[in-house]
Amino acid sequence: MKEELKRIREYLMTGVSYMIPIVVIGGVLIAFSIALSGVQAGKGAVVTNPVLKSMMDIGTASFSMMVPVLAGFIAFGIADRPGLAPGLVGGVLANQLKAGFLGGIIAGFIAGYVARWIKSWRVPKNLRPIMPIFVIPLLSALIVGFLMIYILGNPISSAMTAMTNWLKSMSTGNAVILAMIMGAMIAFDMGGPVNKVAFLFAAAMIGEGVYTIMGPVAVAICIPPLGMGVATLLAPTSTLKQKRKQGMVHLQWG
Repeated sequence: MKEELKRIREYLMTGVSYMIPIVVIGGVLIAFSIALSGVQAGKGAVVTNPVLKSMMDIGTASFSMMVPVLAGFIAFGIADRPGLAPGLVGGVLANQLKAGFLGGIIAGFIAGYVARWIKSWRVPKNLRPIMPIFVIPLLSALIVGFLMIYILGNPISSAMTAMTNWLKSMSTGNAVILAMIMGAMIAFDMGGPVNKVAFLFAAAMIGEGVYTIMGPVAVAICIPPLGMGVATLLAPTSTLKQKRKQGMVHLQWG
């Protein structure tokens, strides 16, 4: 049981690791386009410059790929290449059904395990060459697609909608508590599974229109390297030369 849970975590981390560059592209481009556009009274951030608007559109397009990439590479981690396409299909359906990142995760695991199950079938020798490029992706995509459309999509979408509405309606006090929890998770294992769960949640909420979570997460990400860099500056003689170099690198990263 423990080994299986470890493998499930590895599959999830595979999806997250491939998703992170997508989040970075979308987040940076959207942030720059808004920051350079300024704020209009009563309207908030309004992007009117054509170049900045194009930048924002590129960032938005990047974010639209977040859930499919997450689902696709979770399935890839489970079943290798035959699982990738069905996972991507499941992720796109999760987007269309407004099932969000939770739907993407579930679709990715279903696609991966179904593809791996079909890979285990004993088939005639003349069918084996087309199994990984035709039969496995096709059948897996059909199964995960039907499950998402007819069974899982609406319940997951309802759960995501409820969670999103709850986060949007949080009072200031609760938001502070949430920020403290997310920050603690980010710094807990320095890039490990707990850190990635917090980052995934914050990134996914951007896609749902909740922007207040990523701010505390982004700040928390900077604190450990900044702390190491500042410590190196304040006490340069108390560390080895190699560690001093690392401390300065961490300061730049922070």
